[in-house]
Amino acid sequence: MLPPRPQVLIVDDQPENIEVLGETLADICDIGFALSGQEGLAQVDEDLPDLILLDVMMPDMNGYEVLAHLRSNPRTRDVPVIFVTARIDPDSETQGIEAGAVDFIHKPINPQVVKTRVSAHLERAQQRAALAQLNRQLEQSLADIKAAQNKLQVLSTAIEQSPLTVMVTDTQGRIEYVNPYFTQLTGYSFDEVCGQRPSMLKSGLTDQLVFSELWTELNHGNRWMGEIINCTKHGQTYVEETHIAPVIDAEGRHSHYVAIKLDITERKHSQEKLDHLAHYDILTNLPNRSLFMDRVERGLALAKRHASLLALLFIDLDKFKPINDIWGHAIGDLVLQEVAQRMQSCVRESDTVSRVGGDEFVVLLLNLSSPTDALQVAEKIRLALNEPMQLDGKVLSVSSCIGVALYPEHGQTQTELSRHADAAMYQAKERGRNQVVLFEPMMAGA
Repeated sequence: MLPPRPQVLIVDDQPENIEVLGETLADICDIGFALSGQEGLAQVDEDLPDLILLDVMMPDMNGYEVLAHLRSNPRTRDVPVIFVTARIDPDSETQGIEAGAVDFIHKPINPQVVKTRVSAHLERAQQRAALAQLNRQLEQSLADIKAAQNKLQVLSTAIEQSPLTVMVTDTQGRIEYVNPYFTQLTGYSFDEVCGQRPSMLKSGLTDQLVFSELWTELNHGNRWMGEIINCTKHGQTYVEETHIAPVIDAEGRHSHYVAIKLDITERKHSQEKLDHLAHYDILTNLPNRSLFMDRVERGLALAKRHASLLALLFIDLDKFKPINDIWGHAIGDLVLQEVAQRMQSCVRESDTVSRVGGDEFVVLLLNLSSPTDALQVAEKIRLALNEPMQLDGKVLSVSSCIGVALYPEHGQTQTELSRHADAAMYQAKERGRNQVVLFEPMMAGA
């Protein structure tokens, strides 16, 4: 018998957004939808979903208010909520995460990223539910061991066959039991770890504050949950989501600690790949527009704080379209990759080169000594791009138009600097191409 399909509720006041998300996710889950925050809360009260995709900007009740209602209700507070929003500023994302959202998806959506992220969160929710259930069963059975021999036998079999690591220690942290999956994962047999402390698995990659917090909670009789990076017998690192709880005996004293651990190494790797996809251009591996805008905002904040100079360069390639038309997009892609490498070779590690369109690039230069520094870098890029490219047995040439805008002289905000750098770039086109132009106020109305 197949397991029931996950239930996902989409809350958005725009029917077209619901339709796009529903079509994207239809093959991995059952979809419910609501056109307002109030309607969404009413549906959650009737039938608890496995995950909620929640629009931020809605009339009457916005996404943050809906999330606050969900988190204030013990029945709904653990339902994972992913915000779907067109807002990309860091403060909005921080506000959402602090309010209890598990993730952010930006509009316009990337179907592949949406499906992968939703699948990952659904899988995690199912694993956490199974983990919590097993943890509750184990704690209950260890506490009532004399009165529940039959249940203990069933549970013992479940633990022995579980795809989760189970470890029991005494109050001094000496290992008294590990299940077979522990041996499978770490390479250590029970005889090798019996009487040892879990610290034998330390990789040195987990912050010491994590272990301090762990023991503080356990010494106060509380449960602890967190992520620990451990090391196998053969030196391989792995990441575990770890739940540890004290076992209370009949006299109310701590007799043991039980740890249940879920190997999340692959999930971590998948999340890193997803994060990279969300922030980097697939073709050139340069930061994309979203990441670039974030870095500009951070750069402006630092420039304002330290009264330093910052520059934005807008770069448009000349003679690129004929290359695509004559030689095809495969050769065009090779040209763009070569352009990206040449641009990066012209800037410092602290600077950022980004591809924001087909043949459009932008560069952020931080902590400059003078406007001349920005113009010198721009000219260095122009000359580097002028050099012929030998690609796939062909000698190809491009040139560039580069517009330069400076903070604080040409603008105080990202919007102003971008507009002025773009205006300067178009002046470079008007003046015959293949040149660098510094923004001047008279260009603002051009």
